[in-house]
Amino acid sequence: MTPDKADVMALAAELALPEPVMEPLERAAEILPELPLEALAAPETAEDAWRTVSARVPLWRKDGGMAQLAAALAGACHTRRAYRENGLPEELYFSTMGCFPRFLRETHEITGRWVFDRGFWTWRQTGGRLFRLGTLEFEYLPEGPALGVHIPSDAVLSRTELDRSYDWAERFFAGEGRAFCRRGQPVETRCCSWLLAPALAELLPEDSGIRRFAGDYLLCGVMENDQEFYRWLFQCEPPLPAEDLPEDTSLRRKAKVYLAAGGKIGAARGTLARQ
Repeated sequence: MTPDKADVMALAAELALPEPVMEPLERAAEILPELPLEALAAPETAEDAWRTVSARVPLWRKDGGMAQLAAALAGACHTRRAYRENGLPEELYFSTMGCFPRFLRETHEITGRWVFDRGFWTWRQTGGRLFRLGTLEFEYLPEGPALGVHIPSDAVLSRTELDRSYDWAERFFAGEGRAFCRRGQPVETRCCSWLLAPALAELLPEDSGIRRFAGDYLLCGVMENDQEFYRWLFQCEPPLPAEDLPEDTSLRRKAKVYLAAGGKIGAARGTLARQ
């Protein structure tokens, strides 16, 4: 059964999307063009399906990406059925699909506008490739096979929460999530993030959550020129002169001084190697 406007809006309400989004989303959901929405809910087809969606429903500035959001949520309706068919709990579904309200809020914080601009990413959630298991997200990478760790902006990086997520992932992909491991069980867990940047060790106290998280990984590559950290640390788009960066937190103040002196933060790749 193809999801319609009522299904999209019902899911939007259950996900508690920000109120300013609801009216433009409802207008966009009036007409869902013929799209491979069911394919957005399958690991093997979700990426290609999103390419088709984004080509036929471009990210128009005038609608704030609401047509793409409507299509993504329609795909997520199919994902809900896939979760049920594979015995995955509703709690896990809503935790994972919580990316939608989170992404909307993040973009609003940076741009001041209610825009959906993450369709290029959310096919992973709708396609059963990425699951939020506790404080972290884990993406099944079939080319490994491996798990890719992602750190949501609201993650709590305490030792207890990190261990809970890693233990949950180990159980999940060997158990009820095994049906989504189409190319075998993951053999390692990887992360690529600005949170692993070695430069942060100079800017943060030893007991910081970021250093705690980074300490679980054995680095295998550093990309010192990567600029993604601007978005997540300073909530701005690069390039921005160091003198214009906000300094309302201890890390921002230290990072601002570090960058002004010619330092680089960048990002790094690592493999999980916790004891």
